[in-house]
Amino acid sequence: MKYSKELIAEVKELFPNSKEMHNHAEQGNEILGRYLDDSSSGGIPIDTVLLATSLEEIQKLARSQKRKIELYRKWGKEAYPDRN
Repeated sequence: MKYSKELIAEVKELFPNSKEMHNHAEQGNEILGRYLDDSSSGGIPIDTVLLATSLEEIQKLARSQKRKIELYRKWGKEAYPDRN
């Protein structure tokens, strides 16, 4: 399987420190979907919310989480185009 350049770039942007995810994206490995699913299924931990010093800090985390969910959905459309 081959992923689009856009999807690969988004993986690298959202997970800049995960060489493993970069490699899976570049090689078109289906396991990438598992990593994306795992990273998108959580929310913002309660302690993180309680210890935040500003609304902007929480919004930044929420936007990042939303982008991860959207990236997982995009992966699904690329990996399984007949199901969408």
